[in-house]
Formats: sequence, C-alpha cells, structure tokens
Amino acid sequence: MAMVLIAFGILIFISQISKVSAVELGMKFWPAILFLIGGEILWYSYRYKEEDIKIKYDIFSIFIVLVIVGVNLAIYGLIETGMMDKINSMVWAQTFSYQIPNEEIQINEDIKRVIINPPNYSNLTLRTEKDNKILLAGSLDITADSEDKAKELLRNEYIKTNRSGDTLYISFVDRYIHGNGINNVYPRDFSLIIPEDREVEINGGNDLQLIVNNIKKDWVIDNVNRTKIRLKKATDVKIIASVDEREILRGNVKWNIIENKEDFLNIRGELAYGEGNSRINILNSDEIVVDEIE
Repeated sequence: MAMVLIAFGILIFISQISKVSAVELGMKFWPAILFLIGGEILWYSYRYKEEDIKIKYDIFSIFIVLVIVGVNLAIYGLIETGMMDKINSMVWAQTFSYQIPNEEIQINEDIKRVIINPPNYSNLTLRTEKDNKILLAGSLDITADSEDKAKELLRNEYIKTNRSGDTLYISFVDRYIHGNGINNVYPRDFSLIIPEDREVEINGGNDLQLIVNNIKKDWVIDNVNRTKIRLKKATDVKIIASVDEREILRGNVKWNIIENKEDFLNIRGELAYGEGNSRINILNSDEIVVDEIE
C-alpha cells in the first residue's frame, strides 16, 4: 500500500510540473498495482521459504488502495479538464445588476418601417414621440465570479440595429454565455422611444407595454405573450385583436366583440378612437390589456 501511494504521488507530481496527463498515465500504469502486490507475495515467499507460513490477501487494504488512487485521479481529472475552475466559479459566482448605457439613433426620413424583435424572457416598454430619433435603454443581470468580469461583460453590445432598404431592424441579445459558461448575462428590461410616424412591427417577446401618445402609421404586434397598451382617449387609432377567447381581452375599455361563426375559436376585439386612421393589429397573444386615460 505504501509503495502504491508513493508511486501515484510521484505520478501526479510529474504531471503537475510537465504537460503529461496524470489521468492518461494512471489509466496506462494502473496494472502496476498488481505487479506490486505480486512482488510483495514473492518477496515474503522467498524470505520465509524455510518457514511454514500462510500468505493471506488483505482484501480491505487492496480496496483502500484502489479507492485512494481512484479519488486522486478523479480530482486531478477535474483539475486537468478545467471542471474544478468551473466548480470554484459557481461557488463564488455573484449576480450584478446594471443599466445599459442609453443610446440615441438618428433616423432619416427614408426609413419607413421599424421591425423590433424583443428578447424572449424580458420586458419591453415602447413609447412614441414626435422626434425623428430612437432612444434605447435597458437593464440586465450578470452572473460572474467577480465584479471586474461583470463590468467587462457589460461593455458588450446588447441592442443591435441594422438597416435594409427602407427598414430598420432592432434586435436584442436574449441570453449571453461567456467563456466557460459561468459568466452569464440575463437581459431583464428594455425600453425604446420611436417616432410616431413610422410603420412598426413587433415580433415575439414576453411582456410588451406600449405607451401611446400618438401614432400616424399602422402597427403589427405578433406572437407577444402579454400585451399591455396605455393610450389617451384623444388618440386617433383603431385596435384590432384576434384571439381565441374573450377572456384574453381585458382592461378598463369596452371591447367590441366580433365572433367568426364559421370558426368559433376566432374572436376579434376592436377599439376605435377618433377616426381610426392608424391601426394596431394584435395577433397570437395570450393576454391583451388596454387601458385608456384622459
């Protein structure tokens, strides 16, 4: 047992000061344990050959040797593969909350449409203004093993804009895993202020809160889990929501319900303000809440 412990101690020591893998060496040379045990038996047989002795295997000691060697190789395997660093990082990881620096984007008159792809598990607040620019802001949680690492991740880009023809695309990073998977970024809340005189299409997302001062073009809200709209009675807009059940349509307003008799699951709720020159079409939403204010 002593010889086995010394031998494997030397093996792991050599691996630590060189690039040789202790796991590979252990897998290659573990039969040496059998040589040592057999050599011990031969030594005692030779030394006491004149005496009447009985060789007895100490099964428990052999088992203990194998356990010690196995545990040491397993620990060194964790160190060698980087798993130990991950475990340490998980133990010492902390969650830091940050505000994303505000960003202002001037848009030209030739941008006719804005398409927004919100993150799946975050909240998006959308406002309309007369200014010919887009304001972006947000907050996120960063899980990291140090605040320095969290601040380093904060410098990444989490709101992206791309232009194609007369359309501006706005997308958000949903979840970002950095390096070994310990440093994670979880977007929480985003807010946008966009011009009121552009067509807008919103695809996906969890919670959308739309605060409407005025809109002059048509909007489409599709595949958002929960949609909440706050508007003034003086707003010139018509809201059309296609849902499966009446209970989905909520708020302090009185919905005009139109049922499709051919398909009883297709129910359309309508709200009209002013002349209804601009439209907000809502599709595939689990909950729609419209609240009007004076």
